[in-house]
Amino acid sequence: MLSSRFNGLATAGAAACLLAILVSSAMAASMRPATKAEIEKHLGPNATGKTNSNGFTYKPGSTKGYKVSNGQICIRYPDNSTHCAQITTDGAAFRMSTPGGSSAPF
Repeated sequence: MLSSRFNGLATAGAAACLLAILVSSAMAASMRPATKAEIEKHLGPNATGKTNSNGFTYKPGSTKGYKVSNGQICIRYPDNSTHCAQITTDGAAFRMSTPGGSSAPF
């Protein structure tokens, strides 16, 4: 009796995992690189500041700058190193993916 309940739970767990994978795959399939305009609109009031000759925009008092282009946002740090992330969207939700492979809502 216990083993049949365990098997039922294991099967339900496997089904839930498969469903999560399918949903995730479907979401990934509908994602595309966000345009510069979409990223800037999504950033809203956070996308303000003064753009320097290096093309990076700096908020007042900040030593870090950012640059938005089609499909990505780059951050320039005070030591002049730059780190970029890919920005994708399905038209509603936005995701940020780093070269290291991590991904998160943006």
